[in-house]
Amino acid sequence: MGAGMGFKGAKHTAAWDWLNGQDVDVALLQEVVPLPDFTRNWGSVAWVGKYQGWGSAVLTKAPGYTTWQPTDQQPWLQRVRGAVAVAQPPNDGGFWFASVHSAASSFEHTNKETPTWYADLPPRDGIMRCDDKEMWEIEPIAHEMAPVLAEKRFVLGGDLNSSRLFDSGKNTSNARLFDNLHAQGFIDLGTRHGVVEQQTYFKRNTRPFQLDYMFGDDQTNLATSSMRALTDVAATLGLSDHAPIELVLN
Repeated sequence: MGAGMGFKGAKHTAAWDWLNGQDVDVALLQEVVPLPDFTRNWGSVAWVGKYQGWGSAVLTKAPGYTTWQPTDQQPWLQRVRGAVAVAQPPNDGGFWFASVHSAASSFEHTNKETPTWYADLPPRDGIMRCDDKEMWEIEPIAHEMAPVLAEKRFVLGGDLNSSRLFDSGKNTSNARLFDNLHAQGFIDLGTRHGVVEQQTYFKRNTRPFQLDYMFGDDQTNLATSSMRALTDVAATLGLSDHAPIELVLN
């Protein structure tokens, strides 16, 4: 929703006006400020703040969803709060939804810029990583969310700040990231329809990167009838530098 890049006031309101004009059941939002004026027509709002008043959110038309809270069994999710917001269904058989905003910088790079931001991090034992020397927020998120979502219907998606097009030559870390996510039960819902890369990032003078993805369980993958990037929202309307992804489930 662009709040992290200064898209506040009229521009942030315009993004909300666009969203609230769509016929959708669930919205996974990043860089969002969910003010009551914007969310009054939604049945449930799960929001967790990250930086300077904005964070990640899940909005559902259905009432009864609650914001799932990590416990001591998920120390990384407690540490990177706001990088993921999880909406827990009101019944055992319902869909879970998770909205992810994984920082563009690794923990190591962030520590160089702001040494106190990620001080005293939890142990990294068992976390599947695409790089031996660095780790990104999506990796501990996936590691700790996988057991929570096991044997559940779920959709997890958002801004990973990762793209297969980032890889070049011997550097294949982004491809390894997606392989690791798949191995942990996060199925890329676009690949069933032959969508390997579609541009979702529209910053000027950049390549056609896909930074935003939607994942689900095997059953949800089979129920996916279409997935596409609504590029005009970013390229024409300029409501954000990221295009939203429309996912349709049978």
